[in-house]
Amino acid sequence: MDDMKQNLTTEKQQLVTAKENYLRLKDEITLWQQEQGSAWVDSLQPAESSPYFTLAELPEEMILDLWQRINASSGEAVGKPELLNLWNEFKAGKFVNEYSLLGKLQLALSGVAQLACKQLQLAESTEDQPFGPCPVCGEGGVIASLVPPVGKRYLHCVVCGHQRPVKTTGCVHCGSGETNRQTYLNSEEYPGIEIVACEDCGAYFKQLDMRELTVDDLIWEDIRSLPLNYAAEQWLAERSKLQ
Repeated sequence: MDDMKQNLTTEKQQLVTAKENYLRLKDEITLWQQEQGSAWVDSLQPAESSPYFTLAELPEEMILDLWQRINASSGEAVGKPELLNLWNEFKAGKFVNEYSLLGKLQLALSGVAQLACKQLQLAESTEDQPFGPCPVCGEGGVIASLVPPVGKRYLHCVVCGHQRPVKTTGCVHCGSGETNRQTYLNSEEYPGIEIVACEDCGAYFKQLDMRELTVDDLIWEDIRSLPLNYAAEQWLAERSKLQ
């Protein structure tokens, strides 16, 4: 019993530390975004139809600059020549085993993509939009939210931050409306958060019910509830064995 309490205390402390680190890096990204001008967006030359830009089209110098700044903020100073080499390997699809740097690269890509999305000043749609990848940056990572009062569903891109309304039912990845092929996984440890696993496409997505939760940061909610992701992956793997 004492060991269990100690483990729970350690896990809580680790979560607190992780949140502090996340918020510090987020503040650094926000400050960097505020320091940037808007002229660079002209060189982005967004497409006339979605996706308006891809991560590969974002200004390399801005990605490297923010990446270096995030590293320095976390006490891991790395020169731009080394970051440039890793960036070229990443773009070429090569395996990058510098996990810490790779995680910060993803933060940098997201920070630049968010700035690009804001500068494009896209009008928010009130009509339900198609499922699938983000119409702004083309990335597939999303978090769904159900907002009060009736549980209208929105998809939030975890990369560029674009938000769009979608139908309340159906898999947000493949569009399947076969309810018997979609399973909702949840845990008492994370009230108001569930994973929707789709057997038609083998993918899953996280859904937050804002009628039950007060959420300041969707990305942090996604991070702190990662055990649900692991459970979904295991569940889908087990289901695939039965087919």
